[in-house]
Amino acid sequence: MADGFEMLTADHREVEGLFDTYRHDSEDSVAHEICERLSVHTRMEEAALYPALRRYVDGGDDLADVAEQEHAAVKSIIARIYDSPPGELFDLVTEMRHDVERHVETEESELFPQMREAGVDAGLLGAELEGARRAATENSARYSST
Repeated sequence: MADGFEMLTADHREVEGLFDTYRHDSEDSVAHEICERLSVHTRMEEAALYPALRRYVDGGDDLADVAEQEHAAVKSIIARIYDSPPGELFDLVTEMRHDVERHVETEESELFPQMREAGVDAGLLGAELEGARRAATENSARYSST
């Protein structure tokens, strides 16, 4: 079984790479790829990571609430990206990158270590995240084909 924390960290690095790519060539397709990756990643965390955070970590409800508020802010930017003309995407993607970097830093330096310390089974979390990724990807494909 995949380690769920490592899986999420790998996702974070992939999105960082996409942000770097976008900064250099500012292609709309890269901005939309970032949005798609973040949308799937967000659904995974909300389906598997945050319930475990709430269940196992003291103060986990408050931590998950903050993380979900941060997700809501990024979702709002994603909606604005899809509604904006191409010439306005750079500033929105830059704003989103700032928010995502701050969120990732908190997850990797605070939430993941607290969850490991609380005894969250990284393999089981990985399996749950994989299932959530499949469901999120299927839903994304379904919506994009309609």
